[in-house]
Amino acid sequence: MAISSPPDLYINVTSALVAQDPPMKRTRETNDELESTFTARASAKKSKSIQACTSCRKHKTRCEILDRSKSPVRCHRCQVLTLQCSYEETMAPTTSTSTTVTPEDTALTTVKTGMQAAGAYPSNLPPTDRLWAFVSEDYSEIDWSAPMLAIQQLSKMPLIHSNTPSPPPFVFPPGEVTLAKILPDEQIGYLLDLFDEQYTPWINFKLARSTNSTLLDIVCCAIASRHLDNGPANIQVKMMLQKLTEDSIAKTIFNPRSSESVETIQALLILSLWEPVGGPNETEERRDGRLLIASAVSMAMNLRLNKASLKAAAFKSRHGGRLSAEHAKDLEEMLDNARLVAARLCLGTGRVPLSRRSAEDQQLIVFPKSLEGVLEYGDIRLGLAASAFDHVEEGISIRLQTGMDIGDWHDRTMVILEKLKRLKRLIVPLPYVLEHHQFYFHMMHIYEGIARLLILYYALWDARMSVGHVPFGASWHPYFKPHGREVVGMWARDMSITTEGFLVNVIAADMRLLRTAPDNIFTMIALAAGYLVGVKFLLFRGGTELPGGSDLVLAKIVEHVACVPGYAAQRAALLVRGMIAKWENRNNKDLNSAHSNSNNSRPPAPTTTGTPPPGAASSYPTPTSDHLIDHAAPTTSGSTPNSDFLELSAFTQPSSIPEIDLNMFMDTITLDAEFWNNLALQTQPLPEFE
Repeated sequence: MAISSPPDLYINVTSALVAQDPPMKRTRETNDELESTFTARASAKKSKSIQACTSCRKHKTRCEILDRSKSPVRCHRCQVLTLQCSYEETMAPTTSTSTTVTPEDTALTTVKTGMQAAGAYPSNLPPTDRLWAFVSEDYSEIDWSAPMLAIQQLSKMPLIHSNTPSPPPFVFPPGEVTLAKILPDEQIGYLLDLFDEQYTPWINFKLARSTNSTLLDIVCCAIASRHLDNGPANIQVKMMLQKLTEDSIAKTIFNPRSSESVETIQALLILSLWEPVGGPNETEERRDGRLLIASAVSMAMNLRLNKASLKAAAFKSRHGGRLSAEHAKDLEEMLDNARLVAARLCLGTGRVPLSRRSAEDQQLIVFPKSLEGVLEYGDIRLGLAASAFDHVEEGISIRLQTGMDIGDWHDRTMVILEKLKRLKRLIVPLPYVLEHHQFYFHMMHIYEGIARLLILYYALWDARMSVGHVPFGASWHPYFKPHGREVVGMWARDMSITTEGFLVNVIAADMRLLRTAPDNIFTMIALAAGYLVGVKFLLFRGGTELPGGSDLVLAKIVEHVACVPGYAAQRAALLVRGMIAKWENRNNKDLNSAHSNSNNSRPPAPTTTGTPPPGAASSYPTPTSDHLIDHAAPTTSGSTPNSDFLELSAFTQPSSIPEIDLNMFMDTITLDAEFWNNLALQTQPLPEFE
């Protein structure tokens, strides 16, 4: 199913507004010696300017603070680029911009901050309370105000350093390259059938192939070729298909008027969801999904496909519900066009005029009053996914601005979260009570989970920003109490529970069909896994650990994702494995024995293979089970009590269960929501999908 490249997700935690990169390493002096030495040097040397922030020093660029009264304090470059600035924690806002801060004061504050952090946290962990600190210590320029994009950027980095073999030299066939020159007719038919069977259920529209153009066939074959083995001949085929796809799409984008058609729009949408695979170690970004979607939307508007729902409703009304075969064909074509537009809208381009669904679009696809009889399964899934992301856009549009009533904003946010609960109630039984497409209905849990995570993220984001600057080491959440209630901890717990539920739903999905999921699904998975690892680090820094099966969940996620062909899945698997490795290596010989004991009980690192592990299928039937190899349903040797958060003793002692207070997790968020402003106009929920 075509869905949006979901915005960003994530919160940060503990008890201060901290935005500094790890301080420079120093010699092993005592705290008193270090401070006195530095003070002596500072008194003998004066400077007219403040030392550049960590980011500007790293890039050797000019660093200046234009307004020290803003909270948090950032240099001009970090403010414009929405980067974390080390001034955020070394400087507090002032009431007057004329106050001069000497470099000695700034540096001394930095040293003291580093010493305080070193005493509070294990020595091998970065002295920061930020959720993404375990990643940002290596990639300080990653912008976590847009975590989905940050994960996409990070996921490309590990592949650069992997030791995968280089592909053989690329050899073009003589003359003009065509699909027929690359593949024989029999293999073209095989790849097209494979795409129709395993990929079209995700996009919910019929392919509009034309005898006058091979563009759609080229794209489908390029995507389906990822299932071919990596023998020398097939690698050449993949590389030639990718090259042919790139050249064909480039001609389409640069000459759109001559190639505008439903077929071309479908080809662009497909490529925005799946990246062609051109060899075993391809690392370059071959296409810009946003550019592809923008081109598809522009073509759809020029062809007036956005009016397809209105035309279909009027056509059906004129004929009184009784349609001839010819009229039925016309209606079906209009409905397919409407589905195409709805699928495109689910992608969330961020371009406001092109991202709105009309009232006719919403009324055309409604949840059926009864699930008995003949059902349009694709329309039901499309409506559920569209509704989930309608709620996301509605939540994003409700931003807490200066002067707004906090209680009213809180109430509107809670209404949206309640709408998602009602949507979840509709989704829960569908994989088990419907006879077809069980896997794809199960994937609705993925969309609903991401939608909830995003809404909670923005709610916590706005709540944090409304509080403003707090002293280093202080918590901000007690200052945010709509209607006198502390809601930050409640939202933080909801977000953590939703994250683990999201990952468990991924593990429960049929691996044979998850292998064909759109690429951005794996970005969602990496993002959720990263959030869970970040929470584990933050609890660890606080002197405790997260009870439950989170380590096993993360290991299973890597097992599942590593089995999926395609760059997006492989990159996500490498990234999550790297995050897990950081968690597994959190202890070293310098740490206290209290933490070293827990390291001995970690599960072994999961191995990645090219095929799904035995028993990797879900416990419910799938729509294509007759065409795929059967796997035994997973079995368990025992059961573990289900709970939100349990003390470890709760598994063995019949005592009351204290709850971990996740208020400590909500202590810092840096943000700039400018990237998602264009996504925030659609606020009307889908009728009958609430």
